[in-house]
Amino acid sequence: MHQIVKSDDNGVRLDRWLKENLQDITYVEIQKLIRTGQVRVDGGRKKQNYRLNSGERVRFPPRLSKMNIDINKNIPETMVFSLDKVKIYEDESLIVINKPYGLSTQGGTKVKYHIDGLLSIMNENDEKNYRLVHRLDKYTSGALIIAKKRDSAAFYSKKFLSKQIKKSYLALIHGVPDIKKGVISFPLEKSNLRKTSKNQDQFQDAITEYEVIETTKDEISLIKLEPITGRKHQIRKHLSMLNAPIIGDAKYGNDDAPHNIEKRFYLHSYTIEFPCYSDGKNISIKAEIPKYFKKAMSILGIQFNE
Repeated sequence: MHQIVKSDDNGVRLDRWLKENLQDITYVEIQKLIRTGQVRVDGGRKKQNYRLNSGERVRFPPRLSKMNIDINKNIPETMVFSLDKVKIYEDESLIVINKPYGLSTQGGTKVKYHIDGLLSIMNENDEKNYRLVHRLDKYTSGALIIAKKRDSAAFYSKKFLSKQIKKSYLALIHGVPDIKKGVISFPLEKSNLRKTSKNQDQFQDAITEYEVIETTKDEISLIKLEPITGRKHQIRKHLSMLNAPIIGDAKYGNDDAPHNIEKRFYLHSYTIEFPCYSDGKNISIKAEIPKYFKKAMSILGIQFNE
């Protein structure tokens, strides 16, 4: 299989291009592919530090392509992804979508359909260059940024790292925190950490601000959360530490569905605020709460004005 190098990728190193355009692959695996000749540029072998030129053809094993998703074959209805249907904001540098519940952002073990792969198909068919800037868990809905070009992807990635992008989440939780408005500051273990006795620095600071919006007589709460840091599963872990896990979170709590509400995971990325790529002015976007989430609030007797 091959892909044409787009003008936006002119001058990018071959190994970096492969990392961005192939699914679930490490740099060690990329080096092996290049060394063994499984990757070719315009039919010839190149070194990993080769700078690509727009219009060149990069050939690689088809099994590694993000585009090996057949969007017309056997895709469940809930997985059908249309950028126009879920788009809630767009300018010259990015698109913000309201990510549907149950759709993964990136590929992984046993993940067949994901936004990253579907974007690759769109890029190839429509000569676009959409790129994910951050991710949401499969069962978390809500605001997700998709950059439209390499420069804006790098810009917003840096803004995330420097904490200049603010996000808020809504969650339905079991229980009521003792303090209704506060800050959870509790270090979390680094993800993908090699388990060795020599590793001393195994925890990272993790901070989440929260406010309980409403509580039912049965001690089910609607809570708003603002993660200051962005650790893996940070909100889920912090709420579990408060003995108030998210409804439907079997990993850090339980998957009980009180009052016969739909058995789902109740976490929604509600707002996102970021600086404009062109002029630096702050832009604030709100992602509408999904219907199943609103229905659950109605059944539980929780009122929330968006």
